[in-house]
Amino acid sequence: MGSDKILDDKFVKGRKKMSKKSLLFFSLGVAILLSLATASLAQEITGNIVGNVKDANGAVVAGATVTITNTAQNVTTRTATTNANGEFSAPKLPTGIYAVSVEAPNFKKSVQTNVRVEVGQNRDLSVVLVAGNIEETVTIVADQVAINTVSATSSTVITGAQAREIPINNRNWVQLITLAPGVTNDLADQVYVGTTNPDGQANTINISVNGARSSQNTFTVDGADVTDRGSNITIQAYPSVDSIGEFQIQRSLYPAEAGRSGGGQINVVTRSGGSRFRGSAFNFMRKEEYNANSFLVNSITGNPPFGRRAEDGKAMRAPFSYYNYGGTVGGPVYFLNFGERDPDEPYFKRYDRTFFFFSTEYRYDRRFTSAVTTTVPDDLLKNGVFPIPVCINRTYLAETCTGSNILPAGSPIPAAQINPTALAYLNGIYRKLASPNNRTTANIYGYTSQIANESDFRQELFKIDHSVNDKWSMYYRYQQDKIPTLDGNALFSSGSSLPGVSTTSTNSPGKTHTFQTTYAVSSNFIIEGRYNYGYGAILSENIGLLSLAQTSIPVTLPYVNTRDRIPSVTGNGFQGLTSFGPYDNFSNKKNYAGSVTWLKGSHAFKFGAMYSNYRKNENALAGNNEGSFSAFATTLP
Repeated sequence: MGSDKILDDKFVKGRKKMSKKSLLFFSLGVAILLSLATASLAQEITGNIVGNVKDANGAVVAGATVTITNTAQNVTTRTATTNANGEFSAPKLPTGIYAVSVEAPNFKKSVQTNVRVEVGQNRDLSVVLVAGNIEETVTIVADQVAINTVSATSSTVITGAQAREIPINNRNWVQLITLAPGVTNDLADQVYVGTTNPDGQANTINISVNGARSSQNTFTVDGADVTDRGSNITIQAYPSVDSIGEFQIQRSLYPAEAGRSGGGQINVVTRSGGSRFRGSAFNFMRKEEYNANSFLVNSITGNPPFGRRAEDGKAMRAPFSYYNYGGTVGGPVYFLNFGERDPDEPYFKRYDRTFFFFSTEYRYDRRFTSAVTTTVPDDLLKNGVFPIPVCINRTYLAETCTGSNILPAGSPIPAAQINPTALAYLNGIYRKLASPNNRTTANIYGYTSQIANESDFRQELFKIDHSVNDKWSMYYRYQQDKIPTLDGNALFSSGSSLPGVSTTSTNSPGKTHTFQTTYAVSSNFIIEGRYNYGYGAILSENIGLLSLAQTSIPVTLPYVNTRDRIPSVTGNGFQGLTSFGPYDNFSNKKNYAGSVTWLKGSHAFKFGAMYSNYRKNENALAGNNEGSFSAFATTLP
């Protein structure tokens, strides 16, 4: 009887409440308790091998011993015995390449190598034993690509090798999601991972899976939910492309453990170390010499933002430097050889069942935004010289301005008649801006500029895997991101589009902890427990000319200004003076999960649950707590 008759039945039973304290201990009793709880199930990060064993005449072979070995680590991961129908199942296997050996009396030993198990996959194997001496071995190299005949879930798996080898100009693995069928996107050029990319665009993950909203997707790394549960269109941790073992995009007919949202389920599984030391290093570079200039900059009739080339007078390109470098290393763990040691024994002992993997990545990005044309006062206006007659003394707004109250065109405003607040804006901001460089008939004060942005990125990921024995295994993974940026046009590009005015300093740190353990009580009863902790934040402050630290304005507000910038200015005939922040946005989440897989005859039952504790903090930035100047009395006579 074929292995496709093994049903993937899943049931969720339980109570409404769970003890948080009990979930801290991953033991047999706790995992069983979790399996009876009511909650959405944990995201699957393992795969299964199911199969059947027959002889050359097609008769089933019962009682055959099946041994599954992780090829990279050279560790036996699971043993099973075929049932009366010749079927076997090995659930909850870490993703990777395996060798499957089958032994039975009066048959030659059969070994299938190169058996790939992908995340969420039910890998189906059919083994045919040949009569003969059990000391003889028949080796078969399996095809790594197998047709899924067990699960109805519609999904796409992208392996780590594909993620590293497919050319992507920004080395952001999120772009690879769009290769799956049924996925559409409106992604910005996310050359940089973080809150705002160096081009000034918000790095939101606008991906639609099978027509669902972008905010309905769930992103997990090794089962840890890294989705920002505020906007639901950003993520809190960005694993390096070189640290990815594989990732899966589930599109429809989700298994029970894929809960929490109705859109796509994107599940990343990180790499593990093996029995041999392996490492890699990479460096990618981009410079302005490889870029073309923009049409807007080339069309400037005055002085472009970065001048003109002496040889041909063409506008010079904006400076651009992008470096992305890092590396990985993994292998077995060596530690001090404690206790009595023979003279010829080494000081360090190799632990054959313990492996580590480490990945680090850095990004250095210095670039300018696309050219933008605004309006700024020229040198005459900055010194109080208007090209038209203006009224300098009016008792009330409707009063007719006559005589000496009219200042002729081209005459400077007397210093004593300049409002102290206006003077503070002149000295603190307007006189520090460049003069118009792109005057046209429609915009005689036109100023075209490109604003500098600075983005850095640093990430470390560490993972350690340990197998106590053939039945009990576990791993721990830690990842941290540090993403400091200088946003020239304020966070989320919500500033004045004037160089140096709305600059914000932002950091978007993120970190995750994951611990998982799997225990095979027997070949047909598997227990799994997992704990995840994730943290992400967007912390931003103003440091540009609008900040209180840079400019002081003699204005007394009727309330306390809780922001770090001076009052905004709009409606004065020139580009408005606005910014964003300070921004205090952080969230953390704790996930406790457990499952029990029970194989009974030709059926596989899975019980499981997850308890999640989320905290989201985001300060409200509506309104103008800093104050705003938006209405100006007419100055015409």
